[in-house]
Amino acid sequence: MIKIRAVVLLCLCTISSCETKKEYIIDKTILGSFGAKHRDSYIDRIKLHKEGIVKDSTHISDYLSITESNIIMFAFGFMSREQTIPEAKIFQEKAYAMDSLNSRVQEMAGILHFMDSEWEASEKAFKKSLELNPENLQARHWYTLYLMALKRIDEGFAQSTIVHEMDKTGDFLVARASIFYFLEDFEKMKPLMYKSLDKDSLSPWTLDWLGMAYNGLEEHGDALETYFKSFNLSDGTVEVGGGLGHALGEAGEYELAKEMADFYDEASKTKYLPACQRAFIHLGIGENDKAMSLLEQAYEEKSWFLQFMQIEHWYDQIRNTERFKILENKMNFPKQNVF
Repeated sequence: MIKIRAVVLLCLCTISSCETKKEYIIDKTILGSFGAKHRDSYIDRIKLHKEGIVKDSTHISDYLSITESNIIMFAFGFMSREQTIPEAKIFQEKAYAMDSLNSRVQEMAGILHFMDSEWEASEKAFKKSLELNPENLQARHWYTLYLMALKRIDEGFAQSTIVHEMDKTGDFLVARASIFYFLEDFEKMKPLMYKSLDKDSLSPWTLDWLGMAYNGLEEHGDALETYFKSFNLSDGTVEVGGGLGHALGEAGEYELAKEMADFYDEASKTKYLPACQRAFIHLGIGENDKAMSLLEQAYEEKSWFLQFMQIEHWYDQIRNTERFKILENKMNFPKQNVF
């Protein structure tokens, strides 16, 4: 009787697992959009501020908005460095000429130096920005990212804590979670993301970070559900797609992850797609050589995501390979903790 009952329970459990296994489908239209809706919103913003400058060239905020919009488009992989950063630098320099003691002007300088691996100049600009306005939380978060990227973990976490304590509106909850991500403390990310979603339940970027938290905890069902929602809301932004593909691979959904990787590989022949994000998918399905080739391509394209290669745990499976070490050395990260 006990054996029969055990067999029955086993059968019921098997049937239940079959019934609850979810079939995932990638929307090809969204996959091929590459985040066009979000990209176009920044293009429109740039156009608006350029028109504003034509009407009245004395507003420094127009120059800063054009600079920042170009930085964001590059950071999210909507457009290449060549399509964005040169213009960002032009308008930042114009803003600097107007008021070099503006905290936001110094912040933009710090970001651009950071993206160019100009480590000392970047830190100098961030510190100047915060000296001019200690309450510039955006600048303080960027400085936090800079410190984390250089493995100055204690300093970075201290800056993040200041941001978190000064953030009265909840606008920097994702920023705080990103630091816990780099610390691989994924459980602490979740309540921050839940709180952020209470403010905006349809934010693709918040959902993206929540998906990373679930993935880090190997809560694959929640990770995929969250990532798919993020990917759809992001209109197929490749920055999110790379995370989705990586999570699919780690969840055992090899065919779907491979489908995304192959689609991006073909599309990249005629369109700029950020190589680092594509590499994440190949790492998720164990194609380490292909991932490494993409990271080497990312270096040639001066991808800003490589700034985090010392602390991004998704690289751990290739971190000790000769090719990765060579690439890491090329980044010329500072050898000392403090300048």
